[in-house]
Amino acid sequence: MAAAAGPRAGWKELSLLNANEARDLFAAATEADPASREARLGAAISLLSVQPRTDGNIATATQLLEALRAESPNDEEGIGATYYLARIQQLHSSAPDRPAAVAAYRELLAAHPGNHYAEMAAPKLAVLLLYDDVPRDEWERRVAEIETLIPRLTATEAVRDTRLVLAGALIRLRRDHARAYPLVTACLEANLVTRLPHLNALLLQAAESARQLGNTPAAITYYRRFLGEFPRDIRADEVHRRLETLEQKPRP
Repeated sequence: MAAAAGPRAGWKELSLLNANEARDLFAAATEADPASREARLGAAISLLSVQPRTDGNIATATQLLEALRAESPNDEEGIGATYYLARIQQLHSSAPDRPAAVAAYRELLAAHPGNHYAEMAAPKLAVLLLYDDVPRDEWERRVAEIETLIPRLTATEAVRDTRLVLAGALIRLRRDHARAYPLVTACLEANLVTRLPHLNALLLQAAESARQLGNTPAAITYYRRFLGEFPRDIRADEVHRRLETLEQKPRP
């Protein structure tokens, strides 16, 4: 049954975060068709998330991905393999290699514009570049690199996530509401953020940035939207107080 389902069933389980089930389905699909690059890629990806995580699973995933990349580096599976090898270097390895991951993400974005896996590298690259202890001039060069990258992205998810990583870094590390605010509001106004807890946090971030920038009408709008959508949020009382101050009238 699992083999007959092919890789599609494995991708469905991965999308539902059922990594262990996905691993079994991809393993069956690979056994049924050892030449299937799609099944082998899925098997490698699922091994990075199965519980419990082990060095053995990471090593097996690495071998599968390296083989896929060596066979054909520029097809969909080869590009995906390069992306996930970079993810291993960034996140999963017992000895992370951040410079290698940065180089791999940059190469993916340069070599494969418009590709889904390559564009998934953009927000990961932003995290590695921006949350790093470097001199201010170097940090600003990295900000400029990400700002230049965003207009070239075509996938909605990649645009959204890269904007929000940049906005978060600008606020947390530099208290730079002026540059962060349009990044956040662009995502909110295009309804690119719909899931909790991201939406309520971003509405508050937009309201706070607007308030810091002296844009009272916008701050009021975002505070009201927050209260309208999340009236039971634990921060609602504080938001009511801030609205009262901005509107300079008591709440009924």
